[in-house]
Amino acid sequence: MAFSVYIGGGLLVPAGLSLLYGFTSGRAMSALGYSVKCTDWSRLSILLPVMIIFVLWGMIDIPLPIVYILAYFGKVFQLFRNGNRTKEIFLINLTHLLTMALHMILIGTFSLAAGVPMNEILAAPLWRIAAISVVLAVNNLAAFMIPGLKMFLEVLRTQSESEEIRPFFLFLWFCNVFLLSDSILCCSRVEWNLLPLFLIGSTVLLESYLICFLDHLYSILKIHHLEDENKRLSAELLRQHAATEKWAVQSGTDPMTGIFSRRYAMEKIAFKLQSEEPFSLVFIDLDHLKQINDQKGHREGDLYLINFTRALKDLLVESDVFARVGGDEFVVLLSGCGKETAERRMEAIRFALTEKQSFSFSFGVASTPCDSIKNAEDMIHLADQAMYQDKAKENDRRRKNV
Repeated sequence: MAFSVYIGGGLLVPAGLSLLYGFTSGRAMSALGYSVKCTDWSRLSILLPVMIIFVLWGMIDIPLPIVYILAYFGKVFQLFRNGNRTKEIFLINLTHLLTMALHMILIGTFSLAAGVPMNEILAAPLWRIAAISVVLAVNNLAAFMIPGLKMFLEVLRTQSESEEIRPFFLFLWFCNVFLLSDSILCCSRVEWNLLPLFLIGSTVLLESYLICFLDHLYSILKIHHLEDENKRLSAELLRQHAATEKWAVQSGTDPMTGIFSRRYAMEKIAFKLQSEEPFSLVFIDLDHLKQINDQKGHREGDLYLINFTRALKDLLVESDVFARVGGDEFVVLLSGCGKETAERRMEAIRFALTEKQSFSFSFGVASTPCDSIKNAEDMIHLADQAMYQDKAKENDRRRKNV
């Protein structure tokens, strides 16, 4: 057969579909994790190899194996970007294999429909253009759908380095070589009417195995992805829970002394009043803090506060709530403790701190049940008044001792 070049309007079809492929494949590549710039040159670099190969093949009867080899290197140019090598080679081999399989099935189908050998189908420009146009249309549709396959994309992104995917790589290489070898039959002059049917059957069978393997592999990788995602979410949940607990502790803790804050104490008092639980509230006013701040500085004053809270806390029981409600003011909540018992406990604590550690303070006690206590502020007010009475008594006692 004489060498001929086809120049006609039919070439506009693969050219137009190649142009469209530059846009759809750009979206697909972005969804697959490639860095794709939205510029004319970027789109041109994607569509140019496809357009050159397939438009040129529509013009000239290039042997089919050579077309497939050129198309493979076009895929390499498009998808091999020195990123995740495993994922990129996987995509190159898979997409090229599917393209070859569809194209060869179309060639065999056209041959059976026209009743002419496959080599004559390939020699006719319009048949070549028809076959490649269908393939480009399907590729455009697939590229258009890829961004919507969220789970598939996430599994591919996270599991492309999985050990389970490596044996499938060898199968993809084998399938590509197998179909490339079969493409030689399309160009041969073998006088066998069933050759197109044989080619279609073998390709469909190969594709069936491929789809089954892909489905099984995807199921395995999806399970791995969900397990990894579950671990990640569990770790994130633990981190957030720890952060929440830390925030709760910080918001309910006095930053200097480490004991509970006024906010926490008020919430605790309100809760105990609402639950009608009998308890006593001790209001404590620490002496000498202002003098220490004025004479020795606030650093010494802070140390005085910290040492006082540590010393007093050591004398409390686990069920007691000790909180700082002001600069030198504190409250202690004594659960199930009446007023007299609370006063005796605090007198013993004051004796221990005053005589042994030189801490001086005044305190007042308010206890429930009490009709005049309606809320936390009422209870603190009563204990505060009792504290001033105690302070006056202590001052009188000191003056008499002097």
